[in-house]
Amino acid sequence: MRDLLEKALNKGLSVVFSTENGFAVIRILKGEEVVASCSLGSANFRSSVEESLQALLLDLERKGV
Repeated sequence: MRDLLEKALNKGLSVVFSTENGFAVIRILKGEEVVASCSLGSANFRSSVEESLQALLLDLERKGV
C-alpha cells in the first residue's frame, strides 16, 4: 500500500481515510477538491483499501489527473 500512497503523493494528490456511517471511505484530493472517492464494504479492510486505492489511481490516470 505504501507504493500506492507514494504514487498519489508524487502526483500532488492527498489521500484521506475516514469512517462515515460505519463505512470506511477513501478520498483522493487535488488541493481542496475531491477528485475521487469510494466507500468500502468489506471485512478485510487492508486488501479492500489496496484494491480500491489502486483502482481510483488508475481511473485518475486515465482521466489525466
